[in-house]
Amino acid sequence: MMQVTFVNDLLLLTFLLVAFWVIYRFIGARFNPIRDLPVPGAAHWFWGHELVAYETPYEGAHTEWINLYGPTYRIKGALFHPDIIVTGDQVALSHIYGKGVYSYVKSPIIRPFVERLIGRGLVWAEGDVHKRQRQQLAPFFTTQATRDMFGTINTCAHIGIENLEAYITERTGSANQGLTLDISEWTASITLDIVGHFALNHDFKSGQSHAAQLIKEAWRKQIKAGLHWTALLGLVVTRALPFVAHLPLPFLEEQLIVKRKLREIAQSMINQNVDQGGEKDMLTTMARLCDKGRIISTQEELLDHVCTMIVAGQETGSGSLGFTLHQLAKSPKYQVRLREEIVRLGREPSYDDITSGMPWLDAITKERHSFRHRPVASHMERVATENHMLRLGDPVRTLDGTEIAEIPIKSGQVVYIPTISMNHMKSVWGDDADEFRPERWLDSSRLEDVNKYFGWNGMLVFSEGSRQCIGHRLATLSFKTILATYIRKFEFHDTGAVVHARFVGTLQPYVAGKEEEGTQMPIQVSLINDSPMSHSTLGS
Repeated sequence: MMQVTFVNDLLLLTFLLVAFWVIYRFIGARFNPIRDLPVPGAAHWFWGHELVAYETPYEGAHTEWINLYGPTYRIKGALFHPDIIVTGDQVALSHIYGKGVYSYVKSPIIRPFVERLIGRGLVWAEGDVHKRQRQQLAPFFTTQATRDMFGTINTCAHIGIENLEAYITERTGSANQGLTLDISEWTASITLDIVGHFALNHDFKSGQSHAAQLIKEAWRKQIKAGLHWTALLGLVVTRALPFVAHLPLPFLEEQLIVKRKLREIAQSMINQNVDQGGEKDMLTTMARLCDKGRIISTQEELLDHVCTMIVAGQETGSGSLGFTLHQLAKSPKYQVRLREEIVRLGREPSYDDITSGMPWLDAITKERHSFRHRPVASHMERVATENHMLRLGDPVRTLDGTEIAEIPIKSGQVVYIPTISMNHMKSVWGDDADEFRPERWLDSSRLEDVNKYFGWNGMLVFSEGSRQCIGHRLATLSFKTILATYIRKFEFHDTGAVVHARFVGTLQPYVAGKEEEGTQMPIQVSLINDSPMSHSTLGS
């Protein structure tokens, strides 16, 4: 009898808690200061608008909404979460990324995940900690420091190309015969090599070392899990109940694998390089400065910087290249134009060629399937920490027809910044905003509206302000160098596979209907006969 009473009491308590939660959310909605902002219809009672946004490839739902409602609107959050502001308004974003950068912090969805995966480095940090870390890291990412990395980037690219050529020849008997493969595996090996040399002077053997294989496999597992709809459930539960992110759950513990392995490598490299007097990489240099008292940091933080640079740099660079090669495989005329531009040089491209001397390489880099069309950082989510009025550059017409030029923001308000959808706004990019057209960057008259936008070439692909990707110069140089090397050596052909993408930390490709196989980017690759450039010309 006591057991029945206990169960009844538990059910009653559960009912009361749920009822309180629903009533609290209902009353909150009635007095919601943003309730008059335009909102898409047909929100799910549990998922709000977040499930449809999650399930639509390339965040197509937000692209549709931003072109329908304008740069600012709201969506219903999942799990009865308060409404979320979505904005691509330039005045609003100039505040969020400028004066208000530290009063809009990363979402509780993001920070615990970042801490487990790569530690408390620059991506995780907020406020004064972020200011200090960025100031300490800035000297490693100057224009001159990036230029000094060109020889290493070039070498890593050529080694990766030679490995791919050997792989194709071994399996087909002739590199001229095409082979379908997952190109993301090969791009990841090159970018991992580059950031390994940069961050800790470590050779990952073009992605073939044991450590490299472990890092790539652990990341693949994370992505595969993130492609399942239950990943969205985990995210919205974490946002509603932040303490869940700190529970000792098995799937959360798995996220520590990459960080532990990188810390192990970094620690051994500190001991080796400092003892030998080496000072060629970021980690060793910072360790020496720390020992001399010239910077304030801990060994834990130094190791986290390495984890951050390797994982963030390798993954975003690899993803950008994969999306671009896939688009060029589908758009062979641009592949031909870029190859002709490279061949016309008659030599190995120099640093100056790569950075400013090749118009088609530059145009494809800007337009590429990953910068404008498919930026790997497809959106950002921020949470306001104080009450204020957020001014808008483009007034919003509310549900009752009134135009407003500012929005009341309460502490705790979630703001969603749809980077990928902003890059598809027809009011900015024209009626062909959804098309891959690199030539738009060769026509200055096409860029008049784009130039009014702040960010890298009018885009927020690298974020902006003090939150701008600190390695954007290195990332762009690496991308252009590797792409030029690939296009000079190989032809890329579309396999006919329907490739979609979903945001899992970064934008991740998958074959439609094969999500259970995890991330992949199938492309047919064949060697070009006339390829006089050789590894002996490196470092020019």
